[in-house]
Amino acid sequence: MLTCYAVVIPGLESVAADELGALNVHEIQQHEGGVHFRTTPDGLMRVNLRARTLTRVLLRLKQFRVLSFPELFNKSLRIAWQDYVRVDGEIHIQVSSHRSRLLHTGRIEQTVRDAIAQRLARSSVVATARPGLNIHVRFVQDVCQISLDTSGERLDRRGYRLHAGPAPMRETMAAALLQWMAWQADEPLLVPMCGAGTLAIEAALSAAHIAPGLQHHFPFVGWPGFPERRWRRIYDKAQAMRRVPDTCIMASDIRAGYVEQARQNIAAAGVPALIRLEQCDFFTLRDVEAQGLIVLNPPYGRRIGAATGVLYRRIGEHLRRYFPAWRCMVLVPDQQSRQQLGLPVRRSLKIRHGGTWITALDTGPGKG
Repeated sequence: MLTCYAVVIPGLESVAADELGALNVHEIQQHEGGVHFRTTPDGLMRVNLRARTLTRVLLRLKQFRVLSFPELFNKSLRIAWQDYVRVDGEIHIQVSSHRSRLLHTGRIEQTVRDAIAQRLARSSVVATARPGLNIHVRFVQDVCQISLDTSGERLDRRGYRLHAGPAPMRETMAAALLQWMAWQADEPLLVPMCGAGTLAIEAALSAAHIAPGLQHHFPFVGWPGFPERRWRRIYDKAQAMRRVPDTCIMASDIRAGYVEQARQNIAAAGVPALIRLEQCDFFTLRDVEAQGLIVLNPPYGRRIGAATGVLYRRIGEHLRRYFPAWRCMVLVPDQQSRQQLGLPVRRSLKIRHGGTWITALDTGPGKG
C-alpha cells in the first residue's frame, strides 16, 4: 500500500475526504490543507484521474529523522528510486527546511540527487527545464519527509477555461461546493451571476460522469513501477463511465461579455448541450421549476465596493419571494453580508479563496 497526501483548498478538507472515500481509498485522515490516505498504485492513478476536489496528490516515499548529510545520503539511498525514475528521466528537487540542523537547501538537494544517482548506478542526474520527476524534500525539526508529485500540473486546471474573469473560482472549489450541497443530476440547477461558467461546467461534467483528468498529462505514466497497461485500463474504464444525462442546468449573467466567455468555456469543456445559458439580470428571474438548487457567487469587495451589503439584502429578498421552495447555496465574504442576506442558515463552510476567507451558506427549504 502507498501512503499519499492530497493537497486541497483550505476549508474543503472534509469534502475531499468524502470524495476519496467514494473512490475506495483507505485510512483517510484530514489535516489542515490536505488529506492523508493509503491506496494501491491503481488507486493512486484512479484518484488523480477522477477526483474533482483535489489540487494535487503527493506520494509519501519516506519519512525519517536525520542529523547529518551522510545520514541523509544513506537513508535516501534506501528508497526504491528505480520504481519512479526512468534512465533518461529528468529530476527536479524542491527543498524546504525549518528548525532543523540541515538548513542548506542546495546541499540537501545535491545529497538527495547523489543518492538517487548511486541507486540508479548513474554518475549524475541532471535537472532541466523539461517536465520530469518532481521530488519534494521537507525538513521540520530534523524530520525529513520525501515525496513525489504524482499530479504534475495542478488538478484544478482542467483545460477548458479559456476565459477566467475577475476573482475566478477554481474548478476544484466549484466541484466541491456542488458535492457539499449533495447536488445530483436529476435536480434542476440554477447558476445566476455565472461569470466564466465554472460552477455550471463542473455540474455538467459531474452529471455526465466525465472524469476531470481525461485531458491531463500525469507524470506517473511511464514510471517503471506504474505499468502503462494498468493506466490504460483505468483510463478506459473512466471513459466507459461517460453518459448523456437527463439534467437541467441553467446559467445566466447580466453582462454580455461574461455570457460570451462562459459560452466559449462551456464549448471547450464539451458540454454545451447540457447547459442552458442566457443573458439576464438575476433579479428578473422567477421560479422556473417547482424546486431545485440555486448556487450563487455574487460579486463583492472591490468589484462592487460599498454596495456589497445592499446587493446581499436584495438577493435575500428575491430568493424569499420568488424561490421559496428552492435549496440555495450562497457565498458571502463577511459576517455583515451574511446578516444582510437575512436567510436561515442550516450549515456553513469557510473556504480560502483568492487570498481571503469566504463562507458558503446552505440556506433555503427544499430537500434536506
